[in-house]
Amino acid sequence: IYSIIGTVPYISTAEIIINYRRFSLHPQINKMSPAAGPSRLSSKLILLLFIFCVHIPHESWAFSFMNPSWTSSAAHILEHLTSPPLQVTPLCDLTNTRIPGPKGSGVEILAFTATPPKREGGGDGDGNNTIILLHEFFGLSPSIVGKADALAEDLCCTVVAPDTFRGLVTDYIPKAIWLAVSTPQNRVNDDLDAVCSYLGLEQGRMGDAKLAVMGFCFGGGKAIRYTTQRRPDAATVVFYGSPVTDVDELEQLRAPVCGIFGDRDTQFSASLLEKFQRSLDKAGVENDVRVYEGVGHAFWTDVGQVRRGDQPQTDAYAQCTSFLRNFFSSSEGSEML
Repeated sequence: IYSIIGTVPYISTAEIIINYRRFSLHPQINKMSPAAGPSRLSSKLILLLFIFCVHIPHESWAFSFMNPSWTSSAAHILEHLTSPPLQVTPLCDLTNTRIPGPKGSGVEILAFTATPPKREGGGDGDGNNTIILLHEFFGLSPSIVGKADALAEDLCCTVVAPDTFRGLVTDYIPKAIWLAVSTPQNRVNDDLDAVCSYLGLEQGRMGDAKLAVMGFCFGGGKAIRYTTQRRPDAATVVFYGSPVTDVDELEQLRAPVCGIFGDRDTQFSASLLEKFQRSLDKAGVENDVRVYEGVGHAFWTDVGQVRRGDQPQTDAYAQCTSFLRNFFSSSEGSEML
């Protein structure tokens, strides 16, 4: 790596060394766990590689053989290293729904399902509408479960949060990296199709019901790729996930997109987010993309921030729920295709 550093302009060796020294001492990197995967030494080598990637322009010849998503994910990893520790709970304690996986896969998808609260006088809220909520690269967590409960209560809809890692969760950064890069979009798409089939939400057979797909971080990028590739009738909410900027792909969408980002998120530059919004506009997709000041990646960690009125978490949640409420109540249904 250091020999490559010497041959590539634009790279600050000092920056790489400083970041390596800073993050190699982080508890996540030094934690040893026999079941976690990489050893401490290999974890530090992985970390050095990812930090190196942060400082190389995506167009650099040195990484022309790598998928750009790998290099952009490097900054993502560093953001998570500076975030508060994640609470890891076994999936059997988090989930309450078992969903048959894609036909012939032999897998079962675990999920947490939140339903609308009972209204006064009996009866549930309007449970016709559904949100599929996708987790971060750590896997399904209590944070996602709490958000699912809040959305179901505030929007009077059903919220299903599936485990897209098929049984795996972690708080160990190297393993989270591996889970993210080894979970292909097509497999996620197939699993989400299976979830929709289980819920009776197949495209073209939903009647007045509407579907939204929402995700955080890893899940945000998977969400918008699922809707552009498989479910253009579903609204999309991306919380600091990798955006789609290809106009041809975005033109497939027949429902609106909500994007929520922080201006200090080192993973997504201002120019990239501006391109995302321009591409949505050019594709004719109704959208509400906002960048909140003073916060970085993964700035909404739990529902408590919203209940306390913390900012900008409260404003971001209001943006999200207002967007979804308008979509669910609009006259244009999921049969608009």
